[in-house]
Amino acid sequence: MNVVNFRNADLNLFRVFVTLLEEKNATRAGERLGLSQSAVSHSLRRLREMVGDDLFVRGQTGLRPTPRALEIADTARTALKLLETAVTNQRFDPALDTHTFNIAAGTYISYVLGPLIAERVIATAPNVQIHFHNLYAGMTEDLDTGRLDMVIGCFEAIPGRFSYSPLFEETGVWVLRADHPMVASGVDYDTLARLPRLGVSGGGNDDPDRTSAGHLGLRRVTSWGDTYALGESPYQPFTVQDSFSAMNMVGRSDMTCILPRRLAQLAADRGKVFMVEPPNAPPPMPFGAVLRASDAADSPNGWLLDLCREAAAQL
Repeated sequence: MNVVNFRNADLNLFRVFVTLLEEKNATRAGERLGLSQSAVSHSLRRLREMVGDDLFVRGQTGLRPTPRALEIADTARTALKLLETAVTNQRFDPALDTHTFNIAAGTYISYVLGPLIAERVIATAPNVQIHFHNLYAGMTEDLDTGRLDMVIGCFEAIPGRFSYSPLFEETGVWVLRADHPMVASGVDYDTLARLPRLGVSGGGNDDPDRTSAGHLGLRRVTSWGDTYALGESPYQPFTVQDSFSAMNMVGRSDMTCILPRRLAQLAADRGKVFMVEPPNAPPPMPFGAVLRASDAADSPNGWLLDLCREAAAQL
């Protein structure tokens, strides 16, 4: 974008740009903005000429932003928010304001942290909706463009355009069915190591969005089994795809399995399983929330982060 073009820029073009980033569809963007599809297309054409880039290309799931569009997305979104704040001089009020949030997280996070988040939303934010989504390919791009507000998980790498906030740490624990013969006779690590082992698949770095440029480097909780050593070459007759299936299978067999402690504790409290502390536990896995770096503390997403922190503090 050259200086002459910027001096003549219509700021409404950037409203169209940000809405297209979020909707990925010219018709839906027009409906949100109160514009016809032709008006949206005309605005996009003018912005393309000003920036010197196509900004969007058609993909299987709708309009996909180009690398240049992603490069200017945060700046455009932040500038519009600053202008809105300057005019309205209002902060997000969860007790009064209507807002819908979208969070990508694994089933474990939804199961353990979700109820605590729900309690707070229902009690303090009657007009707020929160939608949890599975981790999926394309979520990094959706976080970039605003279709997604937050990703919660365990991360190995986070691009600089995002901000990271720690929420809690988790460890693993061996589990047996509550009425397993070993429980009555006393748990011995050598005997535990010889029990049939149930594996939980997922891989060490199974990031579903790993094909995206600048992805988040997610590590799934189901990758823990290999880090909790217990004996050599264990007999592992079964492998399941998630910790919840593993919990149910352990509860109906003589197998043992390493599972997230908080998940196991919930089952142990119901008398379903018996927990055995690992003899050589690795460091705990940190879980945290990733947002766009441009999300201000007094923005709706800033409030959402505070809510998640309060919920995590109760775990």
